[in-house]
Amino acid sequence: METRHLIILAAVAVVLTGAVIALGLLENRQEVTLKEGSYLLQGFNPEKVHGIYIKQGDESLTFKRLDERFILTGKFDYPVSNDRINRIVKAIADIRCAEKVTSDERNHAALGVMGEKGSLVIRFFNESGQKMTGMVIGRDRPGFPGFYARLEDERQVYLSTDALPPVSTNDVDYIRRDLPPGRKTDYVRISCKNGAGAFALDLREGKPVLEDVPKKQRQDNGAITEVLKTLQQFPVRNIHRKGDLPELSWPTRLDFQRRDGAVYRIELAEKDGRHFARTVAMLIDAPVPTAGATGGGGGGQEAQQMALESVGAFNRDHEPWVYEIDATWSRAAQKKQADLLE
Repeated sequence: METRHLIILAAVAVVLTGAVIALGLLENRQEVTLKEGSYLLQGFNPEKVHGIYIKQGDESLTFKRLDERFILTGKFDYPVSNDRINRIVKAIADIRCAEKVTSDERNHAALGVMGEKGSLVIRFFNESGQKMTGMVIGRDRPGFPGFYARLEDERQVYLSTDALPPVSTNDVDYIRRDLPPGRKTDYVRISCKNGAGAFALDLREGKPVLEDVPKKQRQDNGAITEVLKTLQQFPVRNIHRKGDLPELSWPTRLDFQRRDGAVYRIELAEKDGRHFARTVAMLIDAPVPTAGATGGGGGGQEAQQMALESVGAFNRDHEPWVYEIDATWSRAAQKKQADLLE
């Protein structure tokens, strides 16, 4: 479950444990001389991050931690993808020093590390809202994988050993796309009802089987594979609060059923050439047994409780929103059974 991977980045924490012990928390750190291969953020503890600020050019984003998730402030306090947040924290925490470059501020502009005037700036804040640290990311060095960077409160510029993964200041990139959530192999059935008709796919054997195929007809494996591939991704363009949109009609409904008995329903609407989706999760059935499962021991009850918690967390995060999606997803959901037969 995504929330279990929050910001507690075990791998990063383990690597930095020695630095934490040796130097203490970053808030109280003193400037140190970094050697080749050293982490630029000496003593940085990802578990203490409760706020993130990202700015590049005229675009900026602010994230704040709420319980086990992060919300995007200024965008309806939307609960963003924890995977995206994890990647940002890990990318900054993993920056290593290849060499010291300069401490002369007159060179900062040429290296792209002048600060908010043109660089990528990332700040981390603790639970009290105090700045833990800030990183200024500059230009890449031609012919070398690394880039120029400095701590925001220091003048010394370093060259990093490796490239930095992309860090976006576009709020759409942080919209959650866990629709339907979890692994594809968790799902046993997809059913669809729309204005053109209906179809259902049985996924229990690891490959899609069209249900209720008429006698003397066969399913079109190519068409089914294409539809399934489309429906297992969720191309979000934007988010809206439900109350901010006019009344919409929701004639199309897809139900994605998982082995644990949870069903994730996505309903679709179209207005003025734009396509919208809303979603809700429910628990309607006992868990579907998996290969090698045995009775006894309360395992079924535990699985049901986990499914119930998953459904509750999903509804908490998704119920207030309407997602604007790509037309290709809507077109796949408009198929009828005849479209999936040879």
